[in-house]
Amino acid sequence: MRLPKHGRWLVVAALTVVAVAVPFVPNVLPVSTGTVDPARLRDLIMHSANVPHQGYAESSGRLPVPELPKLASVTSLLTGTTRIRTWYSSPSRERFDVVTTTGETDVYRSADGEQTYESGENKVTDLFGTLPMRLPRAGDLLPPELARRILNAAPGDALSSIPAQRIAGISAAGLRLRPTDPDTTIGHVDVWADPVSGVPLRVELTAKNTEDPMLITRFLDFSLTPPADDVLSSDLSPDVGVGMLEASDIAEALGRFGLVAPPDRLAGRDLRIEDLAGIAAVYGTGLSSFVVVQLPRDVAESAFDAAKKAGAKQVGNTVTLQVPPLSLAVVRSATGRRTFLLAGLVATKVLDQAGAELAALRRSPR
Repeated sequence: MRLPKHGRWLVVAALTVVAVAVPFVPNVLPVSTGTVDPARLRDLIMHSANVPHQGYAESSGRLPVPELPKLASVTSLLTGTTRIRTWYSSPSRERFDVVTTTGETDVYRSADGEQTYESGENKVTDLFGTLPMRLPRAGDLLPPELARRILNAAPGDALSSIPAQRIAGISAAGLRLRPTDPDTTIGHVDVWADPVSGVPLRVELTAKNTEDPMLITRFLDFSLTPPADDVLSSDLSPDVGVGMLEASDIAEALGRFGLVAPPDRLAGRDLRIEDLAGIAAVYGTGLSSFVVVQLPRDVAESAFDAAKKAGAKQVGNTVTLQVPPLSLAVVRSATGRRTFLLAGLVATKVLDQAGAELAALRRSPR
């Protein structure tokens, strides 16, 4: 049952109190001194996608990323603190709520699609189908999701054990991943997980040549108790505004910007994913891969200007900006009729080279 408006504000206030109080209670208990073989821990983590759980997590980003046009929701994930409540039953049935000082955003995922409720606007949007491409969102920063994505992307990188930590009342085993590609800007990734279920509880990403992590996501409250069915389904009041989206419609709308076929290689890296909704391609592997997005004309000029105002270096038709460990580039074609956004955890020299190759591309049908 959905609470009345004043009741929902009480829930937000209560969660804020929990966020402050929880870290000081279970984390003072002793931590197990035993270690888990990092290869075994990695396997446990990768097989934890079907483990039901629920909890409250915080993600803190410390990247001074400039706000690019229409991407404020993404940059906020990397520059501030995001508070997330999650109820997870399976990859196709879950819910997470993003809690803010002004309300919350609730996302319900099922086998049929997704439903998003915005409390501030009292509006729900139903999405039917699976998006071929979407922007990053708060749910992607939950420790289980982020850890599995990183470990899956870097299967051959070196692993080592790190000391256990008590996280949300659990003595969590730790592993450290060090990327082997010299062109990645990531120094290491630390993951702590429940040594029994394998569910990740904390993830830290640290850039090269730095000591402090630039992204920390952790559970403050965690339980392996399966969420109740009624929590995973919304119960909306009659006055809620409703909108609907079809994944196929979004793909078609985005696809109209696909003007050139992506080359087989860029900056010496092979094309890995050729077509994401008709506007993007992914090159390279692991943590040194980068994405190429063709920008629509109404965004291209403002993106180019925003990057320059943020201190980007311009070489020819390319402006490149590094906010360790993230590198960004905005590239205009030689004719100025096409603009590309490149982003990845790679050295700027990689994006410089890729940008020069893209600028020289001739228009061709996809």
